[in-house]
Amino acid sequence: MFIVPISSLPSIQEIGQKDNQTTAEGNLGKPSFSNIMEEAMDALQKSQEAAAQDAYDLAMGDVSNLHSLMINSAMEATAVETAVQLTSRAVSAYKEIMQMQI
Repeated sequence: MFIVPISSLPSIQEIGQKDNQTTAEGNLGKPSFSNIMEEAMDALQKSQEAAAQDAYDLAMGDVSNLHSLMINSAMEATAVETAVQLTSRAVSAYKEIMQMQI
């Protein structure tokens, strides 16, 4: 186990200066919900394509690395779960907003 020496850690003042720079820039550094959702859907599509290709290769008997097939399958499952969670949370937030009284 490697222990990081204290002398190489950034000081609190450096961190505070970085935070002030990001707030001065506005929300440029912070991703919006639509960007996060778009990235999740892109990751889902790419992982589904990779998993489909791996399934085809497995069916044809062209798999040389079974571990990469399992990794791609797990990545696809994680991407699907992320997309489902983001979608369900967006829908529940929309429902809460629509139930608010004006």
